[in-house]
Amino acid sequence: MRRDASIEVGKFLDAAAEPLQLTLLSDWGELDRKIGSMRIQKPGLALSGFVKHVFPDRIQVLGLTEIDYLLSQSPEQARAGLEAFCSKPLCCLAISRGLDPPDFLMDVARRHGVPVLRSPLMSSVFISRLTRKLEDLLSPRATIHGVLIDVLGVGLLLIGRSGVGKSEAALDLILKGHRLVADDIVEVTVRPPDTVWGAALEMHQHHMEIRGLGILNITHLFGVAAVRDNKKIEVVVELSEAQEEDYDRLGTEPQVWPILGVDVPLARIPLRPGRNIASLIEVVARNQVLKFRGHDSAREFQEKINARIAASARGVNIRGPDVPVATPRASSGAVPVPEVE
Repeated sequence: MRRDASIEVGKFLDAAAEPLQLTLLSDWGELDRKIGSMRIQKPGLALSGFVKHVFPDRIQVLGLTEIDYLLSQSPEQARAGLEAFCSKPLCCLAISRGLDPPDFLMDVARRHGVPVLRSPLMSSVFISRLTRKLEDLLSPRATIHGVLIDVLGVGLLLIGRSGVGKSEAALDLILKGHRLVADDIVEVTVRPPDTVWGAALEMHQHHMEIRGLGILNITHLFGVAAVRDNKKIEVVVELSEAQEEDYDRLGTEPQVWPILGVDVPLARIPLRPGRNIASLIEVVARNQVLKFRGHDSAREFQEKINARIAASARGVNIRGPDVPVATPRASSGAVPVPEVE
């Protein structure tokens, strides 16, 4: 079963301080506490001492409502609720709207070693950005040997043995106007709800290795329109030298390739001398666009065959009685094409 990762508060602060405008208010350390959930939590009744449903591995966000509630209580009542709340133990507190935390809140957090962060963003904006950042940081990750390219808006992950021609095929697609995402090493991550995204490693971004030419900078050669930073992986395309009989000739049997527990549609293309692999890959993308729109060519063809077989079994002439396949013009000397039995 796939499990979410975790991240230390200190590392989270390094990664999210700029986009979330976060500052650290506490000075007592404890930044090695783990954030283990993509979801955040608003404390609510937990500030009054009802902590049954508090999840310590979630960031606890305190906005205007929570701070006003604490200030409306007597210091003794507020401290009692905070003592129960902070004893869980919490990974960290995050205060939105740039609000100043009450002194007794900081005292209780210090005693329990709970880090306190603050952002000037409005609560709704802060929570939205925080959730997206946590999804990015805590999503399962892996690296795959392959090439990721955006063809007609469809993310295609090209896989196959080293030297099979993945990068050359991707270069042909770039020449056709499509966009490179990653070459050689693709970093993949799962985003809710079960979608797989790929990107290049920072050092490899926008570069490609072509045997005989070396390392190419695709941005410098073809411009910024020829690259993109990340893309959802919608089809895995396997390039291999397997025998023809190993392939589904009709394409009616759906195949998948699992990535981090998510099944991604798989298309297998056998390599043969003289085949235009780039054009075949482009057709895979076009066919996937049709499937997105509800048109599965292979399945529709199979249904026509099944309908013809069923009609023949009932003795039904689906062309109608006495209708030839082709009728010659009166002025021509051609003979009708006989109907195939």
